[in-house]
Amino acid sequence: MKKLDMHIHTYGDISMDQMVAYMEEMKKVRGYDGLGFVGCFRNSVGFHLDTNDVTMELKRRIPGCYAFAGLDHGKDFIEQAKLFMEQGFDGIKMLEGKPSIYRFWGTGYEGPRMDEFFAYAEEQDIPLLIHNNDPRANWDPANPKADHLRSKGWYYGDGDVPSQEEFFQMMEGVLERHPNLRVALCHMGFYYDNLPRVSALMDKYPNLYLDLTPAVEVFIELSLTPDETRAFFRKYAKRMFVGTDTSVDWAPESRIRTFNDQKVRMMEVFFEGDEPEVVGGKYPVAPMHIDPEIVEDIYYYNALRFMKKI
Repeated sequence: MKKLDMHIHTYGDISMDQMVAYMEEMKKVRGYDGLGFVGCFRNSVGFHLDTNDVTMELKRRIPGCYAFAGLDHGKDFIEQAKLFMEQGFDGIKMLEGKPSIYRFWGTGYEGPRMDEFFAYAEEQDIPLLIHNNDPRANWDPANPKADHLRSKGWYYGDGDVPSQEEFFQMMEGVLERHPNLRVALCHMGFYYDNLPRVSALMDKYPNLYLDLTPAVEVFIELSLTPDETRAFFRKYAKRMFVGTDTSVDWAPESRIRTFNDQKVRMMEVFFEGDEPEVVGGKYPVAPMHIDPEIVEDIYYYNALRFMKKI
């Protein structure tokens, strides 16, 4: 079965040669036919000024790979988009709707500047990988992990960013204004516990895709409603794909690789397993027994459809 990890971040304090070596190893270990690299100019940690250069160089040096550029807020968005596509990028990765990034910029996907960019991307049919929102538990003051989340900038219960519902409404407003926008919502857009709502969006917007990359909650929540989940996956079989959200700093025995192993295992149990499993001793996932041809589309071909490669 062909596989493509469509969500790999390109920041890491290692050399390009080491990045390439780790990614070649990942392809071999995981049996991947390709990798999708995503550049993020700004993440929760800070700025990554070389992210797009690194992302494109990885695409050049590793066969079967794809590259999504990140936007620099100090430059014109539309001019950047034109240049990215001329340079051979396969699309644009957007993180501005993650609440921690919203907190930094003071804005997300609303406003005239963003709307002009989305209008251009819609006109040019540019694939956009969009992170909007975060898990609902990140707003919950009773969450036992609140202090850990706060240390990473991912706790939002202090009222300094909009609510989860407001982030949903902001993204849905973008789709309403730009109904033909080619968008893949990362981490299932955090709609994994509300399949009727995301189904309505999928029905309304023909170019809307879902990137099923864990947040670990994705497959935990979907496992709780197996009949509804199976029906959803069969209906939208051609418009979902997977990734891991790992990074190029994929060193053996590192925390990054260990967590990556757990996320991959969650997807294996969900898509290919026979029995439920508590992955890593803490992530309960149930197999969905989805048709193998649908699984291969989700593992590989749908990402190519999203990027207009088939």
